[in-house]
Amino acid sequence: MRFLISEPPAVTITLHLHNVLRQQTPAGLSSPASLTLPAGTTLAGLLARLQITFPADALLLVVNRRTVGPEQILQEGDTVHLMPALAGGD
Repeated sequence: MRFLISEPPAVTITLHLHNVLRQQTPAGLSSPASLTLPAGTTLAGLLARLQITFPADALLLVVNRRTVGPEQILQEGDTVHLMPALAGGD
C-alpha cells in the first residue's frame, strides 16, 4: 500500500516593496522578491507575515496594476506592490 503525502497548495508571487517598507521587513527584504505563500493568503496575511506595522489603510495595495483591499486573496503569479499612501495639499 502506498501513501502519498502532498504538501499544502501554495502560490508564488512577485513582491515589490517601496520606500520605507523595505526597512520594516526582517533582514531588509530585497525588492523585488519572489515569495511562496500558502494558497488562500490575503494581502492582510502577507503584511502580517512580513511584519509590516503600517496600518493597511495607510498603504497603497496594488495587485497586477489594480488597487485592491487587504482582503484580496493572492493568486499564482500575482505581482504585488506595497507602498505608503501619499497625502498632501490643501
